Amino acid sequence: MASTIPNFVPITFAGQERTRNFGYEEDHAFPLALKANENWNPTLDEAVASIKRASESDEIFQLVKSHGGAVLLRGLPIKTPDDYSRVAHAFGFQAHEEVGRPPIRTVLAPNVKTANEGPPELPIWPHNEYGWSIVNPAWLTFSCLAVPPTGGATPIISSIGLANALQKRAPVFYEKLLAQGVRYVYRYGREQVQSNTGASIFAAYGQHIESGDDEETIREKVENEVRRHSNRFEWHEDGSLSVTHIVPIIRKHTSTGQKTWFGNLTSAYGRSRHHGATEPPYRGDDDSYHPPPTYGDGTVIENEYLELALNIAEEMQVDVEWEEGDVVLLDNYAVMHSRRPWVGKRTVLAALWDQEGRIDDFPEGLKILAERDQTGATGNAP
Repeated sequence: MASTIPNFVPITFAGQERTRNFGYEEDHAFPLALKANENWNPTLDEAVASIKRASESDEIFQLVKSHGGAVLLRGLPIKTPDDYSRVAHAFGFQAHEEVGRPPIRTVLAPNVKTANEGPPELPIWPHNEYGWSIVNPAWLTFSCLAVPPTGGATPIISSIGLANALQKRAPVFYEKLLAQGVRYVYRYGREQVQSNTGASIFAAYGQHIESGDDEETIREKVENEVRRHSNRFEWHEDGSLSVTHIVPIIRKHTSTGQKTWFGNLTSAYGRSRHHGATEPPYRGDDDSYHPPPTYGDGTVIENEYLELALNIAEEMQVDVEWEEGDVVLLDNYAVMHSRRPWVGKRTVLAALWDQEGRIDDFPEGLKILAERDQTGATGNAP
């Protein structure tokens, strides 16, 4: 199969990786980068139709699979959020509904939101979207409408490559993650904050709250939303809410049969390291607390392993340097992403999509999930 779709030609850019380096049998560029033919100057309708045909024929998805789970499409006539929404919908996915939204986002068009609106001077470290939750999107699309003069690249990282590397370089760590999973705890305040990692209770779980609801009704509605992905939660005296998630992180990528890393452990540790908060009590230079996630049983994950996982991820990452109108399609179960700081105006939009059957679990992961399902919804975090 040629590494392209009709009306596009493959291109290369600095820093591209090779899938064989990640443990794939075949060797292809990661990501696949395609640019509209020089003699093809499509209208938006023509661009949408071209991508829709490539999606319905499965051509583009076979290429994504071969190229490690990522494709960059360049040269599209995308100028507005609505333009991007039309192109993104051409892939044919079902829109994903976010549950428990830590990132701050603004809806701009059908199923199109701003990417994380946290401070631009702060990086975001490698993660899978909603890798901390049992409710997560199978696919991500991003598009760039404004390129900053400095910085702002979106690095992408092979989750399959990270899992394979850790199994070889830190087999004890790998086996502990496989057997125990990871425990994430998120605390939501009553007020919205400017942060890369947090939203208020109302932004995360308050979509059914109405003006005039009393405190008891508010809590009942919030708890109903929380229970969609966790039975472990706790209200605090100040009115804030902690939600605990214990989930597998070494999982099975169904379309390739490969083991894959699916989680937010590296991003959480990267944030702790950035703020000088890698040791108890995990208080950083920003005067906030940044405790990293733990093993599923609540024991502390060794810093040497956290450091190794983040370093491997950052060593293999590929920077997508944006051009206006770019679209990136990512398999969320095969590829992590992050974000570099920037100066100036940067507009990168995101869309999250569902597709059943793309991720599965090993027996150890199934046990972790079964134990979660058996946990009573008592409103108390263990």
